[in-house]
Amino acid sequence: MPGMESRFREVARDVPIPSPWNLTAYLDAVADHRGRPITLQPVDTALLTGTGCGTGSGLWIAKRDSDIVVYGADTTEWHAEHIIVHELGHMLLGHGPESATETPAPQPMSALAELLPSISAESIAYVLGRSDYTTARERDAETFADLVMLQAMRPQRRDSLLHRTFFRERLPRFPGPHAGD
Repeated sequence: MPGMESRFREVARDVPIPSPWNLTAYLDAVADHRGRPITLQPVDTALLTGTGCGTGSGLWIAKRDSDIVVYGADTTEWHAEHIIVHELGHMLLGHGPESATETPAPQPMSALAELLPSISAESIAYVLGRSDYTTARERDAETFADLVMLQAMRPQRRDSLLHRTFFRERLPRFPGPHAGD
């Protein structure tokens, strides 16, 4: 897993994980980084299950100019955040169609219409849902979500006295004009 850990560190440098953890702040940072808004859409988990839209956990719908993350609303807050971060992982790790000309395996439009009737089929560029965890992309997105959530749960680190002593901000030796100059 060293490859994914280094990729995670790279992504975390580009889009820092808020400390203390704040999902809204992280969503905003990912949206800013990608240059497109992200909307969360909680739905009844039963609508996700058995419709061809993944495993019943989450779904990323990339529209032409924005993204929608669909997740089961009837789960714990922590699990919902993990599902959302998994989908953000797909975005930040560059998942989606393998190439610009490839279109992903089509999701049943009737299932999407049932999930989100306000979204037209024409506005959807692609849909990425979890079908299982056997693909490298799914494992990477799941590992990404695990690493973000572990980082989010870590207590805030306070600088030690030693760190503050040796790494304090250095002041200029002569901090400006003196009286009488």
